[in-house]
Parts: sequence; C-alpha cells; structure tokens
Amino acid sequence: MKEKNYYNKQVTDEKVKENKDNCIEITSYNKKDIENNKCKNCGEEAYYFSDENNGWLCENCRSIEEQLDKLADKMEKKLSKRVYSFVLNELISCLSKDEIYNIARNLGANKISGLNKEKLIEKLIEQYRGLVEKRLLVFEEERYKILKSYVDSKGVKVFDDIDEDEADKSVYFIQQGMLFPTVKDGVSIFLMPEIVQELIRENNNIEYRRVIKTNTEILNVIRGMNKAYGILTSKDAKEMLERYLSIENCEVEDLIREAGYYYNEYREEGIFIINNEIDNFEELLEKIYIEKDLSYAMIPKEELLNMLDEEWLYNSKAGKNFYKEFSNMFNVDKDMLIAMMEDLFFDVQENELKDSVDQMIELIKIENEEAKFVAWNMMSKFVKKIRLWKYKGSSTNDIKSNSVSIKENKSIGRNDPCPCGSRKKYKKCCGKGEAVINIINN
Repeated sequence: MKEKNYYNKQVTDEKVKENKDNCIEITSYNKKDIENNKCKNCGEEAYYFSDENNGWLCENCRSIEEQLDKLADKMEKKLSKRVYSFVLNELISCLSKDEIYNIARNLGANKISGLNKEKLIEKLIEQYRGLVEKRLLVFEEERYKILKSYVDSKGVKVFDDIDEDEADKSVYFIQQGMLFPTVKDGVSIFLMPEIVQELIRENNNIEYRRVIKTNTEILNVIRGMNKAYGILTSKDAKEMLERYLSIENCEVEDLIREAGYYYNEYREEGIFIINNEIDNFEELLEKIYIEKDLSYAMIPKEELLNMLDEEWLYNSKAGKNFYKEFSNMFNVDKDMLIAMMEDLFFDVQENELKDSVDQMIELIKIENEEAKFVAWNMMSKFVKKIRLWKYKGSSTNDIKSNSVSIKENKSIGRNDPCPCGSRKKYKKCCGKGEAVINIINN
C-alpha cells in the first residue's frame, strides 16, 4: 500500500496543530521491510507462498520452516512415548541419558560424570529432594506462583491452557526436572512429580514467603540495573544493590545466576553480568573504558523498578514527551510508535546517535523533506535522553552537561536522605567513608 502523506507546513516545533487531517500519516513500520513478493522472515525475494503461514517465503526460510515442522513432528512422537505419572522414578526413566544428565547438572548434582543411565538415575533420585529444596530458596514470587499453580491443579496442566509467557518460562522448570512434558490422548500436557508438589506444600508458610519476597525485591533491582547499565561486574552489582536494599545473609550470586537462566534477560561472562541484547560485550567494554573517570549513573530505585514493565520506555518522562510531540505531528499507531521507541533505545546502544535516527527515518519512509527534518529533530531529542550502556547509565545530555557528576557540597548532611534515591541516610549509602556529595539532575 502506498504511504499517505499529508503535511501541514504551518506546523512548527513551537506549536503543534491538533488537526490530524493535515498531518503526515505513517501507515507502516517494519524493520524487516516486508513487502509483496518479499520473504516475511528475511525480506529477500521470495518464490514460495505458504497458505498455512499466510506469507511469502524465500527458498532458504522455506527450508528452515520445513525443518521446524519435521522437528515438531519428531518431538510429538517422542513425547507420546513418555509416561503419564507423578512418580519421579517413572518420569525420569523414560528420558534419554543426555536428558537425565542435563537435569542432574542443572540442579547441581555431584559425582555424575561417567555414569551409565541406570547409575545416573539412581544418583539423581538420591539427591533430588535436597537439590530441589535448595533451588527453591533462590526462587522469587513469580517462580513460586507458577509452581504453586500446578499444586492447585493437582500436578497437571494442559499446554494449550497456558499463556505464552508461562509456556516460554516452563522450559526452565523442565530443564530443572520439576516439570515433565508428555502427551495423553493426543493432548500435550505438563506434569509435576508428587515429590515437587509435596515440597511446594511444605513451603507454603510465612517464613518461606518472606524469603521469596526478599528475593523478589533483590532480583527486581538487579533486572532494572541490567536494563539501565547493560553491563557491570558482579562486584559492582552487589555494591550498588546495597544502596537500595539490605542484603545481609543473602546468597546474591546464586540469586542472580538462577534468575539469569529463568528470565533470559542477561548472562554471566566471567566477572561480568551482561544484557542479552549485547552480542559483542568486549566491544562495549572498550567504549566504557574510554570514559575512565565516569562513574555509574545514580538511578533512583523507582526508575529501576519501572524498567521491568513492558512499556517502561513509553511510560518514562522522556517517552511520554516524545509520544505526545510525535503523535501530535504525525498520525501513527500507538503500538507502532512504541516499537519505534524501543528500536531506537537498542540501536543507539550500538551505533552513533545520528546513525540510529537516520536509520529510523529511512524505515518510516517520510517523503516530505520538511516533515523528515522535523521528525529527525524529535527523535534526536528523545535519543539524547536515553540511558546509554557505554556511559554507564548516563544519557548523552547528562554527559554533555555533567549533570550526573558528583561534586562536593556541604549542604547535604550525613543524616540527610541520600540523593541517589535509595531512601537511606547519606552516611549509610553513597556517603560511606566519603566526603559529602551532591547529585545535580536536570
């Protein structure tokens, strides 16, 4: 469909007209530039049309989809051979040796190398209860809630009744040997062994709920920091965490490691915790080290927690301002504009500001040069407010104005609230063993 372009030349940066009929209309935005006769997966010239998937496919992607269909058929046949049982030994025995070994390894079983299948099953059954009990101690409220829902449904759930998010995260519990997929009467289901159900029931008490509540608070801050900073050392993460929460007697390293497997938002590489959106973290480290004297941005706890929301960027102050300004000038669907904002956020982490904005302008295909110029300025202003990983969570505006630099200022007393937003006294937070500081924010 040809793009509809309506542009009101009287609209300026200073004053935005409300009349949408006179504004430019952005009817499509697709990063893969899918058009008729273009592959819906890669955008290359397509030769095959798939009625089942309702879209064009090139030869390579068609081959991949056929392979995936064959894999799905193979998996269905494999699952149909599994038992319908809540007895751990029976559930494990119908797995392959590799599958059993992976469950044992993921749970942290010891002395399992070189064992045959029979001995491996024996070793896993022997250690299973203790290993699951230990693993439950590093769970947060979300994982507990999912497991508790299986107990409430007598240990079984139909796959089609599970929402997409839970289905994706169920892979984690399968890898831990806490859930087992199978097929009964042609219906795909997940089963929870009775021993796991028993452990969940035993932990349904105030003491355990306190544990997972604390774990939730810690992990929420860590996940927020992962989005804000992109990459940081485990040591720095723990020290920064202490600004916001009391983490005494908590196995923070175990919490972070297991949550990384579950949420799939970050990974550990040696001493570093790295956002999974980062492919080449060594390259990012080089950029970070260029700013040798740059400290991590002091981000309020509330902002870090807000980053866990799917629409956190749209709901941020910078996002709301950009959305209001851009949608007043251009007719654009809300979901489309949010997708544009998210792509700008990730693109500018790897590329220069100008390159990221140029690419976005090209993707939305604004033909009118004057409108293109206005859109470029709006996007540029928004991108300058984005927290950049290469600047340790500071934005381009922050760096230019030195608004996050820490300066000595006697106006903040040691007993005053810490300016980082932790709600702790300054002397117990950023002021530990240091001179009094002041953080200047725009």
